[in-house]
Order: sequence, then structure tokens, then C-alpha cells
Amino acid sequence: MSEDFIRKLIYAHAALGGVALLSGFISLIVIKGNTLHRITGKIFFYAMLSGASLGIIISVLPQHKNPFLFSIGIFSSYMILSGKRILALKKLFKGEKPALTEFFLPGIMIITGAGMLIYGCKMKMNDNNNGIVLIVFAAIGIMMSIRDFLMLRSKPADKKFWLYQHITKMTGGYIAAVTAFIVVNEILPGLFGWLTPTVVGTIYITYHQFRFRKSGEKILAERKIE
Repeated sequence: MSEDFIRKLIYAHAALGGVALLSGFISLIVIKGNTLHRITGKIFFYAMLSGASLGIIISVLPQHKNPFLFSIGIFSSYMILSGKRILALKKLFKGEKPALTEFFLPGIMIITGAGMLIYGCKMKMNDNNNGIVLIVFAAIGIMMSIRDFLMLRSKPADKKFWLYQHITKMTGGYIAAVTAFIVVNEILPGLFGWLTPTVVGTIYITYHQFRFRKSGEKILAERKIE
């Protein structure tokens, strides 16, 4: 594969990241569940998934091999795929049993997360602070995957479980896009660039989860979301 073609893949990856940033931002700030939210959410999903897939491909090509970027690509893909997939699993609350294939995503993330932990520790031992980033993302991915397994194996206690999961995972995917933008353009130095979006995004997730736990039934009814 020529370097010229690989360069085009990198440009496409960056362009898709830009689309994901814009559409994801709109989806985050508009009223949840309305038409604009759904349209921009779909654009974000497909742009993010395509961009992450290209990133994974680029990271395994000769002279471009990068286990770090490969891991981040898997992590990002897991977040948005599981965040979208949860919308089809609302009936788990009613006792519906999930297909065995539903365990595939969290399983892949746990395996990848274990590799991220090992590689992250190795990077840190070599005085590469990006190892801390891998360790943090690995811990997040593994914990979320374990939660996914528990949710799939037993009936969720809260009817709105899918909403909490959707908010967490899709916002997590957006955090990954923002992080990539900040790091590539060196907007914030070192670990600040890698971890600041995670801290800010976590605050956003916590706020909206608290809001929907407190008055979610009323909000969902008003917006005719089932």
C-alpha cells in the first residue's frame, strides 16, 4: 500500500473526526429526543464509527503500526456501538432475554482493555506518560463492559436503564473525538490534553443522569419517548 494512499486515509480519518465533532456537539446541546437530536446523533454515530475504523486500519499498516492508537480506536468503537445498540434493548426491563451476540461487544472491550492495561504499564515504565491515558481508558472500558455483562444477564431494576447507558456511552464517544482534536492540534499540553475532556465529559454525564433519575419519567412522557 503506497504512502500516498495511506495519507489519503489519514485525511479521510481527520475529516470524519471533524464531522463527528460538529454533529456530536449539536446532539449534546439540543433537546434530547427531538428530531434534530436524532438526525445529528445518527450523523455523529456513522462519522465516528467510520473515523475510528479508519484509525484502526491505519494503526496496523506497515510503518504506521501503533498499538496505542489501535487501542483507542477499539475503545471509541465500543462506546458508540454499545451506546446505539442499547436503544434496541429497552425490553430487557420487561424480562426479554438478549441474544448471545449482545455479549460480543463487552467481551471484545474486556480483552482489549486487558491489553491496554499491560501496554499502558509498559509505556509508563519507559517514562511515557501516554501510558497513564491507556490505563485510565482501559479501566473505564473494563468497568463499563462488566456493567454491560451484568445488565445483559439480569433484568435491569430501573426502566430508564437504557437512557443512562445511551447518555454515558455516546458522550464517551464524543469525549474520544474531542480528545483526539485537542491532542493532534496540541491545544492543551501533555496529559491535560488527554484527560481534560474526560473530566469535563464525566461532569456532563453525571448532571444528565441525575436529572433523568430525578424526573426522567416526566421528561420522557413530555417528549413522547418510550
